Amino acid sequence: MSLEQLATHIAERAGGVGCAAVALSGGVDSGLVAAAARIALGDRAVACTVVSELTPERDKRRAAEVAGRIGIEHRILDVSALAVPEVRRNLSDRCYHCKCLVFRTMLETLGSGCLLLDGTNADDAPDRPGLRAVREFKVLSPLADLDMGKSHIRALAFDAGLPNWEAPSDSCLATRIPLGVELTEERLGRVAALESYLHTLGLNTVRVRPDNLMATVEYLPQFSEIIAENRDKIVALAKKIGLESCTFKEWVE
Repeated sequence: MSLEQLATHIAERAGGVGCAAVALSGGVDSGLVAAAARIALGDRAVACTVVSELTPERDKRRAAEVAGRIGIEHRILDVSALAVPEVRRNLSDRCYHCKCLVFRTMLETLGSGCLLLDGTNADDAPDRPGLRAVREFKVLSPLADLDMGKSHIRALAFDAGLPNWEAPSDSCLATRIPLGVELTEERLGRVAALESYLHTLGLNTVRVRPDNLMATVEYLPQFSEIIAENRDKIVALAKKIGLESCTFKEWVE
């Protein structure tokens, strides 16, 4: 499967639709879909990045970089996920309600007749709560349709010159908070602050998981030396932003 074949599939499914919008998260999957949609539909294709309290700043920057490289119109749509009670409560269906917010915002901005596309791929677990929203909003998932998995997607993204082709898989900030613990700007802000700092140290894959006023920094084994060299600074930052301290744990993907 080539990028051109992916574009052909999108063109066939889109037909004569006047607008097609890709939910561009900044990840490699949605980035490849955006690239193919641009080839398939030209100026009829637009990329939308819906930004909320759950969105890491690095994802917003990466989405803008990808859209710029592709040459597709890019819209940043600001929303408040915490204004949705079902998201704020942080139960097992949180992702469904958040995805509904994303797709509803895109349609409200671009018009109800706009075709929505996303980066769901063949390797994604079929029981993900967000896929319910994908079905309800009739979102086109071309990577899943064509049975394309992550390794194939990365290879095509590399060939297409996408700057995020090897970006590690990531998830929203809400996934760091234990289920059932209410999402607040304060809790999410602490996670964002610590993870942003860890990224500046070179940890491109890291998770900060708070539990009350303690946090666990989960890092890949190859970053052990960086953690050891900066442990005191990381703990100091944790205390500065309102945590009592943090612990460290190697994370095996």
